Amino acid sequence: MARPTIRDISRLTGLSTYTISQALRGAEGVSDDSRARVLAAANDIGYIPNRAAQDLRRTNRDSVGLITASTSNSYYLDLIGGIQSMVQSLAWTVIIADVAVDGHYDAEQENRTVRRLIEARVAGVISTLTLRKENADLLSKWDIPVVFVDSSPPAAAPDLPSVTTDNYQASMLVGGHLAGHGYKNWLFLAYPAIWSTRVEREHGLRDAATAAGATLTVVESANDASSASKALAAHLDSTGQVPDVLIAGNNPMLLGALEHLRIRDLRIPGDIAVVGYDEFAWSNLIQPPLTLLNERSGEIGQEAARTLSEIILGQEESEIRGEGSKPDYRPDHQKQVAAELIVRQSCGCGASGSHLPPL
Repeated sequence: MARPTIRDISRLTGLSTYTISQALRGAEGVSDDSRARVLAAANDIGYIPNRAAQDLRRTNRDSVGLITASTSNSYYLDLIGGIQSMVQSLAWTVIIADVAVDGHYDAEQENRTVRRLIEARVAGVISTLTLRKENADLLSKWDIPVVFVDSSPPAAAPDLPSVTTDNYQASMLVGGHLAGHGYKNWLFLAYPAIWSTRVEREHGLRDAATAAGATLTVVESANDASSASKALAAHLDSTGQVPDVLIAGNNPMLLGALEHLRIRDLRIPGDIAVVGYDEFAWSNLIQPPLTLLNERSGEIGQEAARTLSEIILGQEESEIRGEGSKPDYRPDHQKQVAAELIVRQSCGCGASGSHLPPL
């Protein structure tokens, strides 16, 4: 006679194997009613958990990987918090790996990271960087679902799940506000295009500048504050002109810009207005308080984790039906979170704390 298994309990209770496993382990995230049904069914059929096997699986069956691209960017702190707040209810562990330490992307580090996550048999991956095609293919080969956040899926796999900001419209929102100030000379201090958000942000700013009769100059820097400060210094030295407004592409760019503007003793917004992408906790404590685009990264993190968990649980149900474990990606797994412009004083406005909704 065959020994009873978790699949037998699943057939009796109608619950997923994941829920049954969590109930048998005493983990959180399982209702009292479901736990009671699982324990009763296990007792009825004489199921005895294999604790040794559970210990071997514990680090992979209930863990997900988070691939970040520079944890020095404070944007990721709220993103990680949003992910953690979602997965802790499932008793999952998040494994964080940075493939752009201090803002410098390393392709070999990406390769190593993807392979290590596969070796660890993580249930799924959230990536803040558009992965190389070979790495996206490798995850697919192992039936490990991936959700992209703050980045686009690879061009060769545009239907993969993603939770992003509409960066073009967000930049049009920024540009529309700058146009209202009458600024004609805009400087965009930008990070490299390996981060896919750069392209749409620049596109939106260019269109907004054209509509306003303004000129947009783009200065590219490596994705860290020190490089941003040096790139801005070189540009200002070469032109001998101070633009009307500086638009910092992200928080490392903003930090580098503020450092250099202070060195030059340029007043904000008297000598140059400043606007940045990505809200952070103490932005209203800086003098002057900073006008920033708020992408609501915590909400993006929550939505990405919710989407990934839905796909993973769907895989388990598919396995129960004997249909394999290939991830089932749907069109509604591609989502966007609206951004808002938080208007304070660094852009030249007199009042602080007002919010402009997205276009």
